[in-house]
Amino acid sequence: MRKSLMLAGAASLAASAVGCTSFLTDKTASQDPNNPATVTTAQLFTAVQAGQFLEQEGNPAFISCLWMQQCQGVGGRFVSQESEYTITNATANADFAAVYGGGGLIDIKTIESRSDAAGDLQFKGIAEVWEALVIGTAADVWGDIPYREAAGNVAQPHFDPQLQVYDDIEAKLDQAITDLAGAGPGPGANDFVYGGDVAKWTAAANTLKARYHLHLVEVRGSTEYQHAIDAATNGIATHAGDFLTFHTTATFERNVWYQFQVNSGFGDDLVAGATLVSLMNAQSDPRRPQYFGKTPSGLYGGVDVNGAPSPNGISGLKGLRNEPGFRQPLVTSDENSLILAEANFVLHGAGAAQQFLDQERTSNGLSSIPATLNSIMTEKYIALFQNVEAWSDYKRTCLPARTPFNSPTYGDKIPGRLYYGSGEEATNANAPSSAEQLQHGGDVVSGAGISGFRNPNDPNPCP
Repeated sequence: MRKSLMLAGAASLAASAVGCTSFLTDKTASQDPNNPATVTTAQLFTAVQAGQFLEQEGNPAFISCLWMQQCQGVGGRFVSQESEYTITNATANADFAAVYGGGGLIDIKTIESRSDAAGDLQFKGIAEVWEALVIGTAADVWGDIPYREAAGNVAQPHFDPQLQVYDDIEAKLDQAITDLAGAGPGPGANDFVYGGDVAKWTAAANTLKARYHLHLVEVRGSTEYQHAIDAATNGIATHAGDFLTFHTTATFERNVWYQFQVNSGFGDDLVAGATLVSLMNAQSDPRRPQYFGKTPSGLYGGVDVNGAPSPNGISGLKGLRNEPGFRQPLVTSDENSLILAEANFVLHGAGAAQQFLDQERTSNGLSSIPATLNSIMTEKYIALFQNVEAWSDYKRTCLPARTPFNSPTYGDKIPGRLYYGSGEEATNANAPSSAEQLQHGGDVVSGAGISGFRNPNDPNPCP
């Protein structure tokens, strides 16, 4: 894995930020990950946080926002490459490398090993939660991925089945919860998310466990809903416990979405999506000024998948969430409440789900509405703006309904994944070609279990 992916590691942090510079000024954050002994564990942890904040906020989140019609491209590559699905194995090459390279899995594994040797189980547990988030997101986006052989010296690691990867990260999260209850002192102030608060990390680990159980319901059935309930019951309970990225107004620490809007020169190429804005307008959603700027007429509007603006005009991505110091939410109490709402609705009906839907809506200044699967998933679609998890929700439930761009390459459907990076395809003989992926998506190990550009956990394409 070092040979096949590490070469791109140094460049991946900036590339994930759509061409912006790394936002942390510590020069050791980008030290050579092949020589981790030259930096401290705390410095490696800074690199991990820097790299993965950018990964979670960067290119995959931009593409998800477009394909989920929360955003819409009106200029440059955001029209052809993303809004119209003309992606290639170069589209997310740096993002695939960033899963493993500098600030990715190899550094995380080093932190875990060092912390374990030092008897600092709390630090190890926090690193394990990061590992689960990084690898879980990669499995969501690409399907089968290298994992068990990915952090050693295997030059051409095998791809592991996506469902096995999910099982592995569920076990990793269980281990993290155990370790977080152990000896400290942990990273302390070097932890930019929770400041070393193990109770908050434990709650986040439980919400992530619930998230990944939902990703298995299409192939494993209703037992995964019960597993999700069991985990989310101990998950993030309030906004005070939300897992947020770290940003300030300092030049190199700014929110990636702000950097794109202000620094990249392409900010006006990406605007509000009509699907999201219309849903929010219908309920006079108080989150609109957080997400969008107003149109010249003082209203909120967007652009639909065919490029037509709404009657209200077009809002830019100019809301409070796109301010330089805004800390993007990655795993939240809103997600946790709506996981409980969905799982309880499916297993026990509307009455069991209602309290959890009400909980999320009340926390965002909204009144109660009847719990249906559509109302729950619509609310989650709104709550997960700018979060790649919204894509996984759509692949599972197809709600709220979205009209795909007509693209024969992908069967006139919203694509279910991204291509593996061109670097991995060129250097790892185990990686399938782009042509093979068009036939069987991210199903590398079985080779023919999935038809079309989807992943193994998504056997049922949306209309």
